[in-house]
Amino acid sequence: MDPKKVKWEQVEDAPKGVMVKTLWTDKKTGAVAALAKLPKGLHEARHKHPSDAHVLVLEGKLVDEKGNEIKKGMYWFVPAGVEHGNPSIDHAPEGCVAFIYFNGPPQ
Repeated sequence: MDPKKVKWEQVEDAPKGVMVKTLWTDKKTGAVAALAKLPKGLHEARHKHPSDAHVLVLEGKLVDEKGNEIKKGMYWFVPAGVEHGNPSIDHAPEGCVAFIYFNGPPQ
């Protein structure tokens, strides 16, 4: 599969500009592999997912709810049900593209 041929789509119920290219979905479990694009200046409310999130930053950087930087080439794991996000933090100061894998439905 060539990700360049997959269209970016706005993520439903996410802040404006949060885009995703879905690369693979398991219809039985709801697991998803995707590219995610986060806009520069993203402020995200506290939220959680019903499944584990595995994130590999490909471009730019992420900043977690505690202010830790996850830079290009770094991996970030968020367990299912754990709240993350902080509306007072810029979570993508440079913008960010990441590969993300959820082991079940992301929402």
